[in-house]
Amino acid sequence: MTELTISEFAKSHGEPAWLVAKREVASDIYCSLPLSAQQRPYQMTNPKLTAVTVNNDNLAPQHLKQQGVIMMDLFAAAQEYPTLIQENLMEKTIPWRDNALNARHLAYLTTGAFIFLPSNTICNEPINLTNFIDHTQLEKHLLIIAGANAEATFTFNDCGTTPKKDCLMVEVLLGDNAHIKYFDENNAKSEYHHRVLNAYLARNATLHTFVGLFNAHNTLYDSSFSLDGEQSEGYLNVVSLGMNTQQQNVNAEIINHGRNTHGEIQARGIVAERAKTNFHTNGVITKNGYGAYSDQASRLLTLDSTSQGQVDPILLIDNYDVVAGHAASVGKVNADQLYYLNSRGIPLRQAKLLLTRGFLLPLIDAFPNEQMRKQMLDKLEGRFNVR
Repeated sequence: MTELTISEFAKSHGEPAWLVAKREVASDIYCSLPLSAQQRPYQMTNPKLTAVTVNNDNLAPQHLKQQGVIMMDLFAAAQEYPTLIQENLMEKTIPWRDNALNARHLAYLTTGAFIFLPSNTICNEPINLTNFIDHTQLEKHLLIIAGANAEATFTFNDCGTTPKKDCLMVEVLLGDNAHIKYFDENNAKSEYHHRVLNAYLARNATLHTFVGLFNAHNTLYDSSFSLDGEQSEGYLNVVSLGMNTQQQNVNAEIINHGRNTHGEIQARGIVAERAKTNFHTNGVITKNGYGAYSDQASRLLTLDSTSQGQVDPILLIDNYDVVAGHAASVGKVNADQLYYLNSRGIPLRQAKLLLTRGFLLPLIDAFPNEQMRKQMLDKLEGRFNVR
C-alpha cells in the first residue's frame, strides 16, 4: 500500500482542515519538546501511514441512541461534531504541546473513539470500550465527555496483537454533577506500553478509576485529575504486578483547584524476579482550594532480593484550610510466613502467590466490578504459573 504523509493520511478519510493543520504542527515541533528520561524508552519511530476506512456510524446501542448518546470513530466525530472535538481533543486534559510524547501522539494518531453522554443520561449497564479502537495500531485514543448529571460505567481491556511499542491516551471530561466509573485492565502485549488517563471534573462531579497493571512488559502509566469544580471528587485506584525484569513507572496526580474538593490515590503493587516498580504520587492543593481533602497511600511488596520498589509520595499545598496526608511503604515478603507455608507442603511459588493475594486483595476487593476482580485474580495466578 502507498505510504502517505500526515496531511495525506488525514485528508484520505476526510479530517477537517483544523485537525490536519494541528497534526502537521505537532509533527513539526514534537522533536523540540521536553522528553524526560522516564519517557525516552517509550518514544517510537514514525510509523508508515496508509489509508484507513472510517466507520461514520453511531455505534451506541439503540436505547442509548434514543437518549442522544454518541459512540463513534474519533475521526468521523471530528467531521460530524467539529466543535466538541476541536475544543476538547488534547486541549483540556492532555495538552498536546506539553511534551514530545503528547505531540507525537497527536501527529501520528491512527485510531480512536469518541464517547458523548448528553446531560441527564443514565446508563444502567456497563459500557465496554474495548472494541472501539484498533489495538494493532501504535497511537490510540479515547475521548469521553459526560454532560451534566450523566452517569455511566466504562470498562476497557487490551486484546489482540499489539506492536512492539504502543500508546493509549484516555481523556475524560465531566460536566456538573456527572458521575463516572472507569475500569481499565491493562493486558497490553507490547514490550513498551505507555498509558495515559487524564480527567477534568466540573462542580459536584465524581470520577472513580480502577486500574489493573497486569501486563508482562515495560509500562509507563500516567494519570492526572483536575478537580476544578467545587465539591468534585476523584478516586484513583491502581493495582500492579511486576515480574521477570519488567520495569513499571506509575505517575498519579490529583489537583484540587476548587473549594471542598476531595481526592484520593490508592496504589498497591507486587515486585518479583528482577523487576522494578516505581510509584510517584502527587497531591496538589492550589491557593483557591479552601476546604480541600487530599490523601494518598502507596504500598509495594518485594518478593525476593533481586526486585526493587520505590515510592515517592508528594504533597504540594498552597492553602492552610485543608486536610491532607499520605502513607507509603516498601517492604519485603515475611520470611517467617513463607517458611511456615513451605513447611506445610506448599511449594514456594504457590506460597508467594498466597501472600501476594493477601497483600493485593484489600484494594482488588474495592473494585466494584466482580468480573474484573475475577479476571485480575486469574491473571495473577497465570503470571505465577500455578494454575
